[in-house]
Amino acid sequence: MRFSREMKKFRDNYFKSFPSKDPNAIYIFVIKGFNNQSVNAYSVPTKGMIFIRNTNDSTLIKTTAYHIGSSFGLQQSTDSTNIMFPTSGFDLTWEQCLQLRRNPITFSLFDDYEFVRTNNGLNAYYFWKEEKDGYFQVDSLNPPSRIIRPFKRNYQLYYVKIDNIFFNPLFKYFGKTFCLMHILAVVFALILVFIIRRKVNNRLKEKKGFFKRQSLRSLKWIAWISSIALVYFAFWLVDWYYLNSVLKTHRLKDFKGYTIADLFIKMNEKDLFAKEYNKTVSSYIFQRRNQDWYVFKRDKVLYFDIEKIDGIFKAKFVSSSNRLELTTKDLVHSAKSHYLVFRDKDSTGKIVNERVYNHLGVDLSNRFKMSDPAKRILVFVNGYRPVSISNSLEQNITDIQNKGTEYPNSKNYLYSYDRYNYWRPWNAIDLLFQYRINPGEVWYADGHHSVSTSNHGSLVNFTTNSGIYPKPCKSKKKHTCYQTTIAGNKKVKTLGLLATKPNIDGFKYRRKRGRIAGKNLNQILNELPNQSKNDTLYIVSHSMGYAYSLGIIEELRGKIQFGACYILAPENASSGKIIQKEWREVWQYGAKLSGPGKNKPCHQDGVAPQVAVKGLSNQNRVYFPKNQIHKMGYFQSHFIGYFTWVLAIPEGEKGHIKQH
Repeated sequence: MRFSREMKKFRDNYFKSFPSKDPNAIYIFVIKGFNNQSVNAYSVPTKGMIFIRNTNDSTLIKTTAYHIGSSFGLQQSTDSTNIMFPTSGFDLTWEQCLQLRRNPITFSLFDDYEFVRTNNGLNAYYFWKEEKDGYFQVDSLNPPSRIIRPFKRNYQLYYVKIDNIFFNPLFKYFGKTFCLMHILAVVFALILVFIIRRKVNNRLKEKKGFFKRQSLRSLKWIAWISSIALVYFAFWLVDWYYLNSVLKTHRLKDFKGYTIADLFIKMNEKDLFAKEYNKTVSSYIFQRRNQDWYVFKRDKVLYFDIEKIDGIFKAKFVSSSNRLELTTKDLVHSAKSHYLVFRDKDSTGKIVNERVYNHLGVDLSNRFKMSDPAKRILVFVNGYRPVSISNSLEQNITDIQNKGTEYPNSKNYLYSYDRYNYWRPWNAIDLLFQYRINPGEVWYADGHHSVSTSNHGSLVNFTTNSGIYPKPCKSKKKHTCYQTTIAGNKKVKTLGLLATKPNIDGFKYRRKRGRIAGKNLNQILNELPNQSKNDTLYIVSHSMGYAYSLGIIEELRGKIQFGACYILAPENASSGKIIQKEWREVWQYGAKLSGPGKNKPCHQDGVAPQVAVKGLSNQNRVYFPKNQIHKMGYFQSHFIGYFTWVLAIPEGEKGHIKQH
C-alpha cells in the first residue's frame, strides 16, 4: 500500500474547498473503500492524514485509533491490549505517552512523499504568542511545546511591505529585488565618476607633454574601473544593510489579529514575503504581541528564562547567540546548529537549572558530555531525477523523451533514506555500498538540477540528441555505429554528437548549491558540538551528483576526515577538480570515451560523456568490464542500476571497494 495519486487528488480537492489548514491537526478522510478490498485504512506517517474505509461497525473506532498512533510515529506492538496492535487494544504504554508528549513532528500536508521529517536547513523558524510583558505560559516539563517550530528552510523569508520608503522593494530584475536605496547608490556612484572624469578632462586641456597626458588618460580608465567597483560595493552595502538591519526586526502590519495558522497561509504569498538564499545559519522568530505580529532575525541559540509567576510557569525570550553557554553546567561551545535554551530561575532571579533542546524539541541537556565515538558517515549524492515513475529502464527512457518536463531543482536538504527512490529500486545498489562500507550513519543528498545546467544545455537538446543517437549494434564483432545520419540525410561522426563541450557555469551553479547541503550536513553531524572531527566521510555520487558532491566536500573540508570518494558516471567531469591526496582512495567508474580500448560509439554514455575528473590520473579510472558490454549504450552506460559491477570488482584489482 502506498500514498497513491488518488489520495493526493482527494487531499488537494478537499483543501481547495476548505483552504484553512491547521498544521497541528490530523485530517481523517472517511471514504467508500480502496481498490484493494482487503485494505481498511492507510495513514501517512508525519503527514497528519488518514484514509479510512467506512465500515459502519466497531472496527472503525479501533482502526482510527491505530492510525492516529501511526501518524505520530508510534511503532506497531505485539501486545493485544495496546493501541498499536492492529485489531484490538486501546492502551498506551508509559513510553508511548512520553513520545506523544514530546512529539517533535510537524505535519506536512502537501509533500508527495511519505516519512519525510527533515530537520536540516540553514534557517530555523519559530512562532509564539506573548503577553504584554513579554512572557508566555509554558509546560515546565516540556517548555518547547508552547513554541511552534514548523520547519527549517535554506532560505530566509522576509516581509517586503516595510514602512521605510528607501528600502521598500520597487521591482525585481533577474531575480534580484531593487529598492530606492539601490537606485540612489548607483546614481551617487555615477555622479561621482562623472565629476572625476570632468576634472581629468579639464586637466588634459591644460597639460602638455606626452607622459603627463598619458598619465591623465590612464587616470580616466582607473576612474571607469573604480566606478564599476563602486557601484558593485554600493549594491553590496545596501543589500547588507537591507537584510541585516532594516529587515532584522519588523512589524507585520498586514497581519493584525491573525492566528498562527492564518499567518502560515499568508507566508506563501509572494507580494507579502520574499525568499532569498543565504549562507549563514540563523533563526527567524515570529512573535505575536497583543494583536500584532513581529518578525526578528536572530542567531542560532535562543535563550529563554522560566519563572513561576502567580503559580504559573512562564517563559520570556531574553537573547540569542552563536555560542551555546550553560553556566550551571560549565559548558561553552560554538554552536553549529539551532538550539533552544530554557533557564529555570528561582524567586531571587538566580539560574538554578538549564535545559537544551534542538529544533525538533528533543532534550539534549545530558548529551553534551557523552563520549564521542568515531563514525563512518556515508553520503549518497544522486544526479538528475527524470519525470518517470516506472521501474523499467525502457519506460523510464520513453518518459524522458515524451514528457518534456522536469522536476524543480534540489532544495538542498539531507534525508536519512532514499527519499526520491533514486538508488533503492535499481538492485538496491545503495544497500550494496552500505554492506561494503558498514557506515555508522547514512545520508542522502539530492544533486538533481535542470538539464540546462548540464553539457546538453536544455531538455530539448537532450531529447533530440538521444533520439538520433544509434542504439547498440546487434553484432558485437562488426560495428556500424561510427557514423550517424541526421536531418537532411547528412552523415556525421557519431562521437561528434556527444555533448562534450563543458557547461562550466552550470557545473559551478550545482557545486555552489551543494555547499548549502554541506552546511546542512555539518549541522547534522555537529548537533552535539565537536562530533564530526573524528568522523570519516565516504561519498558515492552519480551523474550530476558529482558537481554537487564537490560543494559538500568544500563545505566539510577541515571539519571531518575524508575516507573514500566513489564517482559513478560523473556529468561534465572536467569542470571540477578533486584533491586526490585528501582522500584515502578515489575512483571514477564509467564508460571509456578515448584512448586504447575505448568503447564503441554505440556503447558510450550519451547522458554524460565520460571524461577524466580533474585531479585524477588514469590509474584512478575504472571502466565497464567486457562481461558488461551487453548493458552499455546511450542511456544504459549511465544507468545507476547497471553499476552493480563496481561492487563485484575482486580484491587486489583496480577499483575494488574493500569490506569495512
